[in-house]
Amino acid sequence: MACGLPLKASEVNEISRTDPVEVGLYRCHQGAQIVIKSIAPDHGSIVLQFKGKDHLLYAVDTTTGAVRYQDSRSGITWIKIPTKSMLLDSRLGRQLANDCKR
Repeated sequence: MACGLPLKASEVNEISRTDPVEVGLYRCHQGAQIVIKSIAPDHGSIVLQFKGKDHLLYAVDTTTGAVRYQDSRSGITWIKIPTKSMLLDSRLGRQLANDCKR
């Protein structure tokens, strides 16, 4: 499977068991806040709120094993690794929030 492509249901379910994203408030470096408002039952998508705007992000494949959700239209990307999460704008190539923790 090519990196960045939507995941199959079985692949999403495997990620959700090994390193799940949780609904709730994430506090980030420099005072940024992210809210994961909802997670699809199959973990194939999440609704993430940043600066008062909701973003629907879809689970995508990675080569690193990180949990990654993104909206290919806006470029908003949520990456979760075991120690932290981060929000990126992949279109502009910059971090929006880093070191986010629940």
